[in-house]
Amino acid sequence: YNDENSFFDRKRQLNLHTKEGKAKFLKHICALSNSNPENNSFIVVGVEDDNEIVGDDFFDDSRIQNLVNAVLENPPMISYENIPFPKLPKDKVIGLVTIQANPKITSFKKTLGNIPAGSVFIRIGSNSVPLENNEFEVNYQNAQIVSDIEKNSRNSIEHTLDAVMDFV
Repeated sequence: YNDENSFFDRKRQLNLHTKEGKAKFLKHICALSNSNPENNSFIVVGVEDDNEIVGDDFFDDSRIQNLVNAVLENPPMISYENIPFPKLPKDKVIGLVTIQANPKITSFKKTLGNIPAGSVFIRIGSNSVPLENNEFEVNYQNAQIVSDIEKNSRNSIEHTLDAVMDFV
């Protein structure tokens, strides 16, 4: 239920079937990576802006990493998890994209859709915006917030798994 910010984004769905869809997704990857060089960033896929859980298709982790590596210069490591969720149809999941910390500036190394080669994006609040003069100030304040969220998430998963094991 967190609002979108400089290290967290949510998307209704991924459109990796068109150049424009790939470009839009990679723009957000680029912006989140550049805005958080010392901590992970996240995109949750299959959730509306009003937090309604709608799900999305399954995606292959390696396909997404290959796309990132092919188009972005200094690409961050990406992990994509397909997470089954209660009350979603069997062919739908919630996707969790984790963009690992990357101290180098990420940019587009080739043109994709309407984004020219050399473009650099950063995150300002909940918006991914182009960098005009290749100078920006990184927000290092996010590190503790992200660490706390990750710790809380791990604890929640651990408690859930413990409860399942107790039930079994």
